[in-house]
Amino acid sequence: MAAEDTSRAPSGGFSPITLSQMERVEAIRLASGNTLYALTFPTLFAWSAAERYEICLTDDAYVVRIGALGDDAYMFPCGAEEGKKRLIDALLPHGAPVFHCVRDEDRRFLEETYPERFLFTTCRDDYPYLYDRQAQVALAGKAYKGLRHQVNQGRAAARAWSVEALSAANVERAVAINREWARRRGEGGPADTAAAETALDHFEQLSMWGLLFQADGTDAAYVAGSFVTPEIYDVSFCKVLIAQCDCYVKWMLYKALPPEVTTVDSEEDMGLQGLRTHKLLRVPKELTRVWKGSFHA
Repeated sequence: MAAEDTSRAPSGGFSPITLSQMERVEAIRLASGNTLYALTFPTLFAWSAAERYEICLTDDAYVVRIGALGDDAYMFPCGAEEGKKRLIDALLPHGAPVFHCVRDEDRRFLEETYPERFLFTTCRDDYPYLYDRQAQVALAGKAYKGLRHQVNQGRAAARAWSVEALSAANVERAVAINREWARRRGEGGPADTAAAETALDHFEQLSMWGLLFQADGTDAAYVAGSFVTPEIYDVSFCKVLIAQCDCYVKWMLYKALPPEVTTVDSEEDMGLQGLRTHKLLRVPKELTRVWKGSFHA
């Protein structure tokens, strides 16, 4: 399916994700009002190799194939209503697509446009956690008691903390933290270190924003992410080398964000119980429900 001719086979229109597509992808996403972090260009680019992403990009919509999940696995298309329908219509003759990252409004679109043709299952492990930026700075009230304790514990882990903005001038120090973090966890550690390094290697091209932390004069942590909208910041990667300092690092991030940011997206917990407990402890204001929609004949 070529980008200009959706009547052709889908395999013909998918291509690797490249930096040259960023402006077009983000323009389509922002025009559609889609704020799901997984569909932002920085996320797609950073995870492209690990997830074997390919993209089919038209004038008003795009769809991403998730090669790591099989030939028929896709993210739900993003873009104008008619553009999404054209992409789905072009996919249907060539297989039984399974759409991931389906929001509630996307599910309604499929139910109305293709009645009784998709089966839906909730994907709790993939629910992004959204946090109120001001509440996370204030940490007021009983609900935040445990989080206040963890922030204070992290602050006390060093005699002196210093924080600087991530930039081309210091991003290599964040890369070194990322590699050390991966080394300590060994082969069985989380799989996002390669994606993080890809993002850091292209930090400025991807218009990312982040912080670099030193504890007692030694590089100790970094946070890197991107703006889903001017009001929503996505924490893409956060690596901390000092135990029990994660909450302090994130609290400092909330304080340092641009004033227009009202919401921080902390992404999903992947079904990892420890990570889920940690994210819930931080008192999210909302979890974004997402579905998997499987086509059936």
